[in-house]
Amino acid sequence: MKKIIALLLALALSLSCAAVLAESAEKTEMGTIDFGGKFVIKGVIPEGYTLVEKEKEEKVFINAKIEKADDPMAPYLEIMIYQEDTYGSEDRLNNIDKETLKEIEESFSEEADVKIEYTETSLGTPLMKVTEIGDDPDWIAFYTLYEGYEVEITIRGSELAT
Repeated sequence: MKKIIALLLALALSLSCAAVLAESAEKTEMGTIDFGGKFVIKGVIPEGYTLVEKEKEEKVFINAKIEKADDPMAPYLEIMIYQEDTYGSEDRLNNIDKETLKEIEESFSEEADVKIEYTETSLGTPLMKVTEIGDDPDWIAFYTLYEGYEVEITIRGSELAT
């Protein structure tokens, strides 16, 4: 299971970066986030972008960002992984009850007007896709649970409005 989630996150990171952040520039740098030995996220970083760990509390929380330091207006990717006691016994998003799932959905809609869809990776890992809607949407988030950890990958940038 650990390998599956690592593969999923690596794929999501790579595809998200390639689709949203990358231009026609060559991608040569590899980024790695190690979450207390529990699992590792690896992915290709587009040229001109860097992986920066903003905050880290081992085995509890990681907040990392793939950003283009010389262009603050460029789209960027945020990766947040945190341990949540509420979901500590659940290992997948589809294992939680409908009431708890509704609470998670509401936590996203408190932030902005959103559209929530559910999808699955090719490996069967359930994902919640949350897209900001409205006049000036600028983020899309992918959310899942893994063995009591919440994993959220958010792509931000005004170019997402199209």
